[in-house]
Amino acid sequence: MRKLSLQDIQSRLSKSNPDVNLAVAKFRDMTIEQGWSLSRNRPRSADEIKALNYIARITILKGIRSGTIAYDKEKRVLRIEKYAKG
Repeated sequence: MRKLSLQDIQSRLSKSNPDVNLAVAKFRDMTIEQGWSLSRNRPRSADEIKALNYIARITILKGIRSGTIAYDKEKRVLRIEKYAKG
């Protein structure tokens, strides 16, 4: 497992774009003030669940066929090749 020191974490945070972080924080504050929240207020309908499941299945199958998603037999998991390490 890879270990990070506190200095490594702080340097990574300082490299991130502070303007983007500020914009996200402002948006979250604005939406809470206006009555919006980040959580869902109602449960998904049965049709919505079916549609989302269908979209997810199609997306994964396309990824497997194109080779961007691979099945790792040792770990028994699907992995995205773009983000796989070594």
